[in-house]
Amino acid sequence: MKKLMFFIIIFTLLFTCSENKKSAQSTEQQTKTYKTKIDNLLKTYEKNGEFMGSIALSSNRKTIYTNAIGFDDIETKKKSDVNTKYRIGSVSKTYTAVLIFKANEENKLTLEQTIENYFPTIKNANKITIAQLLQHRSGIPNFTKDKNFLNYHTEYKSPLEMLTLISNLGSDFEPNSKGQYSNSNYFLLSQILEKAYELSYQDILKTKICEPLNLINTYNGNKVDLINNESNSYSYATEWEKLPETDMSITLGAGSIVSNPIDVATFTEALFMGKIISIQSLEKMQTIKDGYGMGLVRYTIADRKGFGHRGTLDGYKSTAIYFPEEKLSLVITSNASKDNINLIYLDVLKLYLDDAPIEISEDEIKKYVGTYEEESSKFTFIQDKNVLVLVIKNEFKEPLIYKGNNRFLFEQMYAESMSFTFSLDGLQLILEQGDAKGTYVKK
Repeated sequence: MKKLMFFIIIFTLLFTCSENKKSAQSTEQQTKTYKTKIDNLLKTYEKNGEFMGSIALSSNRKTIYTNAIGFDDIETKKKSDVNTKYRIGSVSKTYTAVLIFKANEENKLTLEQTIENYFPTIKNANKITIAQLLQHRSGIPNFTKDKNFLNYHTEYKSPLEMLTLISNLGSDFEPNSKGQYSNSNYFLLSQILEKAYELSYQDILKTKICEPLNLINTYNGNKVDLINNESNSYSYATEWEKLPETDMSITLGAGSIVSNPIDVATFTEALFMGKIISIQSLEKMQTIKDGYGMGLVRYTIADRKGFGHRGTLDGYKSTAIYFPEEKLSLVITSNASKDNINLIYLDVLKLYLDDAPIEISEDEIKKYVGTYEEESSKFTFIQDKNVLVLVIKNEFKEPLIYKGNNRFLFEQMYAESMSFTFSLDGLQLILEQGDAKGTYVKK
């Protein structure tokens, strides 16, 4: 009996080792596959001269993929690499928001306090709270919409000059009555931070985020420095043209940070793992009103829900999103792009997730063709072989992605994706978009 048990144990151990080896080999093969596919995608963009920039994927606080294509400087043909740094534009707002929550946790300020003691010249300052600045609910106009902005955006502006400019813009609406994106909010938050800590924004960023996370390629920007592996930005008409630099004094707190995808992904993961601020603070950042959180925006991409931010400054474009369920951070930064970089972002995400389309027959599609209505809106669908197509205002046609179980997806890169789930008989559908949900009936 003992001899029999011995052989059973040995067999079990050998079988387990064999299965573990197969699993490891399978995982290694999958890793090689998605890396090769993303490499090939970037090579195509580089060959066609459509995109210059860098990508990083991070999971469990480890960079699992990174690559860069293009040039830091086209004139001198200085090639970009994974250490190249880019101006990340409004992705900076997430950092500023985190610093405000950090100050709140350290009892330097409260989110509920109004801002009249900081900025007595701002209209409605006695009604506007720090929380409303964070969530774009202040009513303070966006200084980038000032008609003279392009006349001075390359010039240095002192904090007092910026405050005067913002004060002179007045107010667009009563505080907290709605949400409206405004860079002015985050410039003011940078000034609140400097007053709370009696330090420069750069030093606060360094001591509270960069040093604890070892983000050696992240800092508040100045003039572009190619020697320091920074990159110029470009736009394309008939050829790539270098763009003038927006002076970073103007974008302080709102879009002034320089970084690279590896550092941004590290920061994003650390934030969502509770390594910088508390989970309670993070939950407040993720609370969405009128499309805006506090330094975060909610996205649904490739049918995965994530939180992050996007940024545009001159020719620089950035997208940084963390997907909690997948425990994945994906960041793209660019200094030149003919295409919408968010389409590249979507392609990279799908390649990593190995999203294969679900097949559906032409006969099955037929029962979903038609117009569905509820009290105030309607949707019309037509068929293109085995694809269901959404018709928008009788003009635009958007093919939908079939996700199985009578559910189709309309992926939007600048808004929450729309999900259409049809009843089995095709006579009703349920629309879901973000927190909104509605039932529609076929005419």
